[in-house]
Amino acid sequence: MSSSRYSLRKRQPNSVLKDDYKDVDLDKLLEEHERSGEESRAQRVAKKQKTQREEEEKELKQIFSGYDIPLDTLPALCIERIYNMLDSPQDLYNLAFTSKFLMSLVTPEVVIRSAVFNNLGKREAKYRKIIGSINQYLANRSIHIPSPHRLLRLLVAKSCERGDSCWGKNLATGVPASIDPSSSTRPFGLAICEKCVKFGSTNVNYSHFSRFQHGVAFYQWNRIMGPITDAVKGEVHGPLIPAIQLMQIEGSYRTTAERKAALEEHLSRAHTDCGDVCKNCYESKAAAYVEIFQSAEDEADEFIKLANEKKLQIGRQRREERLRKKRERIQGIYEYLEELLEDCPYKDVALACEWRENDQDCLKFKCSFVQCAMCHIIGAPATAPDRAISDAATQIRNAFKLLSDKQFFTFTFLSESEQKMFRQGMYKYCTNESSILKIMTSNYADDAFFVQVRNNQPKNALIRALHMIKGALPLCFALAVV
Repeated sequence: MSSSRYSLRKRQPNSVLKDDYKDVDLDKLLEEHERSGEESRAQRVAKKQKTQREEEEKELKQIFSGYDIPLDTLPALCIERIYNMLDSPQDLYNLAFTSKFLMSLVTPEVVIRSAVFNNLGKREAKYRKIIGSINQYLANRSIHIPSPHRLLRLLVAKSCERGDSCWGKNLATGVPASIDPSSSTRPFGLAICEKCVKFGSTNVNYSHFSRFQHGVAFYQWNRIMGPITDAVKGEVHGPLIPAIQLMQIEGSYRTTAERKAALEEHLSRAHTDCGDVCKNCYESKAAAYVEIFQSAEDEADEFIKLANEKKLQIGRQRREERLRKKRERIQGIYEYLEELLEDCPYKDVALACEWRENDQDCLKFKCSFVQCAMCHIIGAPATAPDRAISDAATQIRNAFKLLSDKQFFTFTFLSESEQKMFRQGMYKYCTNESSILKIMTSNYADDAFFVQVRNNQPKNALIRALHMIKGALPLCFALAVV
């Protein structure tokens, strides 16, 4: 078959009438064109900047490829800066305990800030709650002050630190009981399991003198426990005053003043035994920990506050932009509806509406029938086709044409009917006290209303509409007897 038989069809030119552009708002069209141009230019600039950054990063990788610097050879100031950037105690633990040099640079401030800033602004704030529970004991000056390394171990502990003395130890494997991963407390400043808390601590009466005393570590309001000693380093951890001493003080003295004096003496001895020489040294260390924690808490709260304000501002801007676009679309729909209802009877009543500022429903028609016919179009103006708008306009036009053909608003069906008092009152109310728009704003001026008008039941339709207008029917009764 010869290829000469195939030929391209001549494309017919689009027949565009000049009359279609008579009602176009050129200023609005130019404004939309400029806005779209600005958006496209901003996208091009952002894409160009991203490409430049990627090229620079690629170039830097090529320059420094094969040039590795061991972390522990960096200056101490650089490593401290890296520590301050870590917001996960687990990451800090994995990094710090790789060498003695890195361990020596761990400070209480680094550990506390990593716990406070972990998962900042999210619901899962486990480490922040753990460091908060330890801080409560330090604020009460009731536990031995943990070193930075121990503080980090308390945050990431996964098993009971009592070792062989653990009440939940597995004798088959020799492994102590694990700590509940969801636990956000460290009872008595120790990383111990639930069984050790239950069986290794002592319950005291709520009338015990040591409750709410400065320097006494309590858990769950009525549990006290003694300190534990590290088998390797010989360090003492946990409460300053053992439970046995508190019970002995309770049984040895009768008055509260004597018991408090004995407690102060034991606290001073505990400060010396834990290596702080005097109470002032212990007080200064504990105060420093508490101050670091409070400073980190304030900074974290301020950061969360600013982040939330920024989110709210972005949300408000997006909402305003959505409302602006929606309002523009609805204005176009309203103008198109106005053109379609050009020959509609009672056009002013049908198009009577209220424009609302800063509201999702920015347009509300006063006539309930029109509002019901247009609500699905106004609710989603971006997807509303012209056919749906024209169908709604036809429905509205037919409804008001029915009222015009039936001469409903002349109310002759009331004046020419039987001269009963109530109908006279309704006639006076409709002609003197009310208006067409007010009657059509009734929620009962709906499809059933127009069905009754079509079925030659105008009186029932009017009563139905007046029923939902506040004070209309009582006023009709009042006018009927005047």
